[in-house]
Parts: sequence; C-alpha cells; structure tokens
Amino acid sequence: MDMKILSRTLPQPDLKARFNDARNPGFSNVWRGAVARSTLTRPLASLFAGLGTCLMYHRICEDEQTRATIQSSFLPNQELIVSTRAFNEQMAFLARNYNCISLHQAIEQLKSGRLPPGSVVVTFDDGYLDNLTLALPVLQSHGIPATVYIATGLIEQTSRLWWYELEQLVAGQSNLHIDWQGREYNISSTNVMEKRLAYVFLNRLMKRMSPEEQSDFMAMLQAEHPHHFNYSSLVLRRRHLAKLADDPLITIGAHTHHHLVLSRLSDIQLRHELLRSRELLQSWLERPVDHLAYPFGSNQQACKREFKVARELGFESAVTTRLGHLQKFHRNHLLALPRVAVGYQDCMSRFEWKLSGLYCLSRRPLSRIRI
Repeated sequence: MDMKILSRTLPQPDLKARFNDARNPGFSNVWRGAVARSTLTRPLASLFAGLGTCLMYHRICEDEQTRATIQSSFLPNQELIVSTRAFNEQMAFLARNYNCISLHQAIEQLKSGRLPPGSVVVTFDDGYLDNLTLALPVLQSHGIPATVYIATGLIEQTSRLWWYELEQLVAGQSNLHIDWQGREYNISSTNVMEKRLAYVFLNRLMKRMSPEEQSDFMAMLQAEHPHHFNYSSLVLRRRHLAKLADDPLITIGAHTHHHLVLSRLSDIQLRHELLRSRELLQSWLERPVDHLAYPFGSNQQACKREFKVARELGFESAVTTRLGHLQKFHRNHLLALPRVAVGYQDCMSRFEWKLSGLYCLSRRPLSRIRI
C-alpha cells in the first residue's frame, strides 16, 4: 500500500482543521469567550453545563517546551499537552469561579442529588511524571483536588507509550517501509501532510493490536528504522506514584493495565485489564482504588459491555472521553461519566467556552439527555 491509497482512505480536510485551527485561534476564541460570559446566553449555557464538569488532562509541560512544540507543524499528540502557565491560569480561574471538589465528593453528591451547579472535577489520564513535578505544585497553590488515572503497564514499563514513539519515528523519516502480517506498506512522509496521514494510519493500526502485537510491531519498526525513544523520562515510576498518592489533594484511579482499546478485547481480557490495574495499584499504594477511566473512551471504544463489567467488578465510578457535563440523570450512570478535554489549544477564552456548556451544545447537543 502506498501513500496515494492512504490519501484516499484518510480525511485530509479534517486533519488540516484539527492540526491548524488551534495554532491560529484568532478572533474565534475571542468571541467564544465573550459569548460564554454573556448574560444573554446564560440560561442556555446553564442548561447544558448541568451540575458540573469533569475536566480531562494528560500532560503538563514547561512553557518553553510547549512553545517549541506548538511552533512545529507536525503535532499528532499535542492535544495531550497544556503548558504550566496555561494550567496555572486555568486553575486560578476555577478556584475563583467554580466549586472544585474531589471525585469522591462529586460521586457521593451526585448519587444523593446534592451536587451543586458549578462543580468541577479535575482528572489526568495515563500516569505522566509531569503530573507530579509540574501539575501537583499548581494544584497545591490553588487548593484544587485532582484524580490521576494510572495505566499500570506504563508504570511497570511492560507497556509502551507507542503514540509518542510513533510520533518521533514519523517525524524523523521521509519514507516508511512496513512489512506486517503478510502486507507491505511503503509510506511517503516527506512533508507535514504526509506525516500526519502516516501517523493517523499507524495510530489506527496500533489500536487494533494486542499488547504482544504492539511489541512485535514496534520491534519491526525499530529494525527497519532505528531510533531511540526515552520512555522512562515521561512516566511515573512507583516511587513517584507513591509520592503523588500521598498528597491529600490526589485520588488515584485505574486506567487499565496495558492501555488498550477495550471494545476489541474478549470478555476475559477485558476483566483482566480492569482487575490487574486495580490490584497492582492497591498493592503498591495499600489503599482502595474505586474509580476507573476507560482508555481512549469514545462510544466506539467503551460502551455497554465495558460499563457492565466495570460495575460487576465493583468500581464506584468510571469516566469516558465522551464530551458532556454532569447532569442529574448521571446518578444512574456512574460508570459512564462524560468529560471535557483540555489541550494546548485552549486559551482562557476557549477554556471558559468549554466550561460554559455552549461548547458541548455546539458539538454534542444530545449529551444533556443521554450518555
């Protein structure tokens, strides 16, 4: 398969919008912030903002590092990054204007019907080292609780940050030759658009694999295109995790073991992924782990079966990546809670827009009445 075939199978215009819109926010974010603050839109915004918001973060990076990456044209994973400066501004805004509570408080109040409007829960996914070194000091300075969902295979280094490894690989190659399971792919990656297409193709391919297949695939790529990826500097180790968990503001949740697409697993594999993550965390931290985040977590990747298994295994709550705010009906769907993602493109005007409920209205209007 060559690049021409890939170009016909992947959505180039959508990719352009995804990677370029955030680098040139321009006037659109200014009016979004103004509309979010307007008294004219407040009733509609309140309707969609519901009782509260569960915010989803991944990584916090030094300001200089973030600026350098944003100036790059190839940004496949930069929606996972927020700069320390932006994160501090966002937390300060939340502390002034919202009811920032722990996940445990939010779940208990939601179940009892006492969750007050304007409540916010801050969450982080995966288990990056900067959650401890950069995010925690900001949270402490504003007194804001947070939940960090840990993929235990990343901590043990039995799983890989393959999404970052693929980014580094594609960025450094002008052509990729892949021989995998009887099929050969010759993928040109000489310019930014070709690199984006190549990354999306490889990303989709990896999500369909088992942990063993992922390891074999990355070994094949390493043999074909030698590269060095410094994995250990990005993720928490057990000593870091213990230090993070000891802070009273932090709740540790499970994020499965191998960070796989759960909908592609058998029932036995699914249960193992959820149980192994919780069992390891409880063993390491010597405390209960009651909350879960589904990896990837869209409605194609975590749905009724995954919610049912999480319930059967005794998790008190589980969050998805489905866009939405906490509504009254979520008291009956605590294993399928929505979140609002925050990334490097979210200036303060856009951040306000996302919190207001109007962003959700424009992107997923039915979320107010269904999971």
